[in-house]
Amino acid sequence: MKRVMVFVIAADLCSNAVAACAMENKFSDPDALSRLITEKSEPYILVDVRTPEEYASGHIPTAVNFPVSIIAGKLATGERSALVIVYCASGRRSAMAKKTLDELGFTRVVDFGAISRWRGGLVEEGEREGPSRGPVHGG
Repeated sequence: MKRVMVFVIAADLCSNAVAACAMENKFSDPDALSRLITEKSEPYILVDVRTPEEYASGHIPTAVNFPVSIIAGKLATGERSALVIVYCASGRRSAMAKKTLDELGFTRVVDFGAISRWRGGLVEEGEREGPSRGPVHGG
């Protein structure tokens, strides 16, 4: 009987973890990310992990720039359960950034991948995005 109870609890925990993972990974979809940015349905941090020069040439609206080489020490949130979405030019650096943040204990990191997947407009250096409230948006 105890084994059955343990199995039921373990199965429930696993299904909850899978559901939570699926909810987070939806933001790797360009349309879902666009809705998140537009509707600000929950707090998030969108991080462009490319170089400052690449970021200045065009980035996704609301994104902040923390190159992958410094992200471990610079992401300005003590909240390890914050939704953090990372992207780069090809997907290689964003995968590295996700791995780094996962290892630092961040629990809701989504790898959007390549900026070329973004279907909306990009913000170039010098363009205003509206008032900034820091790196955490929405909610």
